[in-house]
Amino acid sequence: MTLANKITLLRLLLTPVFVIGLLEGARGWPTALFILSVLTDMADGLAARLKKEKTTLGGLLDPAADKLLLVTTYLVFAHLGRVPLWIFVVIFSRDLFIVLGWSLIFILTRKILITPRWLGKSTTFMEMSTAVLLLLSPAHPLVDVFLWITIALAGASLADYTRLGMQKMNEMDAVPAR
Repeated sequence: MTLANKITLLRLLLTPVFVIGLLEGARGWPTALFILSVLTDMADGLAARLKKEKTTLGGLLDPAADKLLLVTTYLVFAHLGRVPLWIFVVIFSRDLFIVLGWSLIFILTRKILITPRWLGKSTTFMEMSTAVLLLLSPAHPLVDVFLWITIALAGASLADYTRLGMQKMNEMDAVPAR
């Protein structure tokens, strides 16, 4: 297993520990775990590029780890009243639609077509930044601005992935059946 994949697995393992800490009302160490998780997101990509160890497993694990971390984080934030429930629903729905779209394309083509997009990466970055702000200073005046930027990027990213998915589906329709 590559170093990058080990780092990604660490992020997956840290997520439930972070969530439990947040639900138990702890402040310091869950925040530190979340920030460590964000840093592992940067570190795994850097390790894969520097060591030239990009793998299919890593291409699947990394976005799955991001989605698990962020969806559970915003679910807990909604449960704790730090964000309105509809914000969690938007974040969860975007990720669910993307995963369902990827799954459908894989079922139809038997090809893994997970291609990170600029808007998707920007959305993940903003979701993480907003979460860090909410953990460090939930009453900070910029929280609402960060949340609205996060929601706008999530919507734009979903539209971008939907457009790309429709393009892939149209390409499949153009190929005659065997």
